[in-house]
This record gives sequence, structure tokens and C-alpha cells, in this order.
Amino acid sequence: MALTQTFQAVLPELQAFLVLISRIGGLVAALPVLSGRAVPVKVKAALILSLGVLLAPLIRLPVVPYDPVALTAGLVGEMTIGLTIGLAVRMFFSALEIAGEMIGVQMGFGVVQLFDPTTALHTSIIGQYFTLLASLIFLSLNGHMLLVATILSSYEAIPAFGASVPAGIADDVLRLSKHMFIVAMKLAAPVLVFILLINILLAFLGRAVAQINVFVLSFPVTIAGGLAVLGLSTPFIVNFLVSEIERLELTIHQLLSALGHG
Repeated sequence: MALTQTFQAVLPELQAFLVLISRIGGLVAALPVLSGRAVPVKVKAALILSLGVLLAPLIRLPVVPYDPVALTAGLVGEMTIGLTIGLAVRMFFSALEIAGEMIGVQMGFGVVQLFDPTTALHTSIIGQYFTLLASLIFLSLNGHMLLVATILSSYEAIPAFGASVPAGIADDVLRLSKHMFIVAMKLAAPVLVFILLINILLAFLGRAVAQINVFVLSFPVTIAGGLAVLGLSTPFIVNFLVSEIERLELTIHQLLSALGHG
């Protein structure tokens, strides 16, 4: 009898904790690095539980409904909120991969692919460079702490079981996708413009001197020139990535506000 009473007393707290880790689990499942196959499932589960234990005293845990259907729907909604937070971060890193793919193809690295253990896919060398650079900047700006703080602030914007699908959510997703391609084009623009000029000059050279094999000459020239431009533009790339990472906080806040007031 005492054991049953203790279980009944603890059960609501366990259910409330389950709601909390559902939102955290959605975030971890969407983050670019932590969601990869290279991170063991046990490590992901330990991270989710650890964050739940640390944040539980700081968050007002909800009163969980007894209806299993309502509880399941609420857990799905909480996980969706976490996925939404991770979606903005994932789209940012996807922009870097797109930029790297465009630069790599134009430089002649289209056939050179690296195996990315985090996604179990092949990615371009330049894309890996951008991703590593952005990851270092993200950590140096305490981006990991920003995500933890975002979990706390998300409960102010959207109380537990308070998420709703707004009518303009599709427009918000399209706006994020458009910005992803804009970021990719801004990153790739210096190298793409330089390679375009090199190709035009090689075309004139091929017309002027027929003995030169322009096709063979273009590979070392575009690779060397592209790497040189990429190196010279690194300070501007770093400043641009810093501004975009700082902009992530506003993007996440707008998504949470849309879900909370839908």
C-alpha cells in the first residue's frame, strides 16, 4: 500500500519530467552535430536526461492531463517545439554545405568528396571547411549555451502543451529556406565571380593561342585561384558567419512566437 501511494505521488512528477525531456529531445534530434550517426544513442540519451535534470528546477513543470490521447498529443507538440529550435540551426549549416558544393564544383573539386560521419553522406571539401569554421565560431560565441537558454525562454513564449500551428507557418519555413540560399550565395559569391573571370580569360586565351590546351590548364588555375580567393576572403567570411550566428537567436524567437500565438 505504501509503495502504491509513493508511486501515485511520484507519477505526476515523472510525467512532467517526460514532457520536459520531450522538448529537449526534439532539439537534440534536429541539431546538425548531435543528431548524426557518429554520436551513440546512449550519449544522446544521457545528454537529454542531464539537461532535463539541470533545467527542471528552473522551469515550471506542467500539470499533465490524465487522458492518454491528450498526453500523447502534448508530447508530440513539445517535441515539435524542440525540432523547430533545431531547424533554424540546421538550415544555417545547410547553407554552408550548399555554398561549399557550389564552390567545389566550380573549382574542379566536384568529383572529390569526403565522407561525413555525422550524416553518413559524402560532402564536398569546401563544405566541410565552412562547416568546421562555423562550428568553431558557434562554440566560441557560446552558441551551445544559447541553445540551453533558448530552451528556458521557449517556456516563456510557449507554455507546456501550449503550441499551436499558425496559419502562416508555411510562409515562415519558406522564408527560412530563402534565407538559407541567400547565405549560401553570399559565401560563394567571391570565389564564383573570380572563377567566372578566369574562365572568360581562358576562353580568350584559347581563341588567341590555339596550341594551348585550355581544358587541361583550367584545372590548376581555377583550383589555385579559388583557394587564394577563399583564403583572402576568410576574415570577411568569419565576420559574416558571426553576424549570421547572432541572427539565429532572433530567428528562433520568431519561430517560437509564431508557434505560441498561432
